[in-house]
Amino acid sequence: MPVGSGRLCVFFEAGPARYCVEATSVLEIGTAPRDADTLHGVHTLRDLSQLFGGDPEQRPGFALLFDVNPTLAIRIKRVIDVADVARAPFFLLPPGLGDSIALMIRGAVLRADQLYLELAAEMLSPQHLDPAALPRGGLCLSKASADKVLVFETEGRLFGMPLGFVSQIVPRGEGFCHLPFKKAPVVGLLPHAQSLWPIYSMAGMAGEQAAPEKLIILAEIAGRNLGICAARAVGVRANFEATSTPGEFVSRDVEHPVCLLDLERMFS
Repeated sequence: MPVGSGRLCVFFEAGPARYCVEATSVLEIGTAPRDADTLHGVHTLRDLSQLFGGDPEQRPGFALLFDVNPTLAIRIKRVIDVADVARAPFFLLPPGLGDSIALMIRGAVLRADQLYLELAAEMLSPQHLDPAALPRGGLCLSKASADKVLVFETEGRLFGMPLGFVSQIVPRGEGFCHLPFKKAPVVGLLPHAQSLWPIYSMAGMAGEQAAPEKLIILAEIAGRNLGICAARAVGVRANFEATSTPGEFVSRDVEHPVCLLDLERMFS
């Protein structure tokens, strides 16, 4: 490890997410056993991804032994390196990720244009996160149309949002950091314009399996900056008429019905 550094962190991947933790919290780094769930036959080895409500880790992976009370051993995907982050941009977590997550993750560090979630090792629980502690959302559809609507496709469905809420559309990019949750409205975090933006999935808002997509629609809603995943942007459309299905509208400029989002209800 470098000598004389200001704040050393270990950088690593676990599940789909990138993490870092202060090096002073780590007692040992090594290859994890493929067919055992203990480290050195002593410490129970727990998948960090599963602790946060995600899938089991790829094996064998690596093991980190944390200097906490009681000592905690976790399995991760791979170690990236150890580096000084004293001058790296640091972001506090945005609201809406759940109280448990806010305790176990101090914030996020931006290093080499990639975002890493910084763990609070002393706050990690050896038990899987209670699903009730995960962030929740609700997909709310509008009862009325808007003059101009940005139509986009996500998870094979067309949605629309009033153009007045839209800031810009950006590619997901290398800076995006996945969150480990399988079914949650927030799928990741994006550093943009010196702020940290929570990125939502419409499938996750509906309680379904959520995954990030290649585009992100940045929006300002109820005083909050956030992003919404999209596979593609269809474009700005108008002249919508309601169908017999609540929240569904059609336009001669769009081939298929569009579900118009009530963003203020969803994010107020």
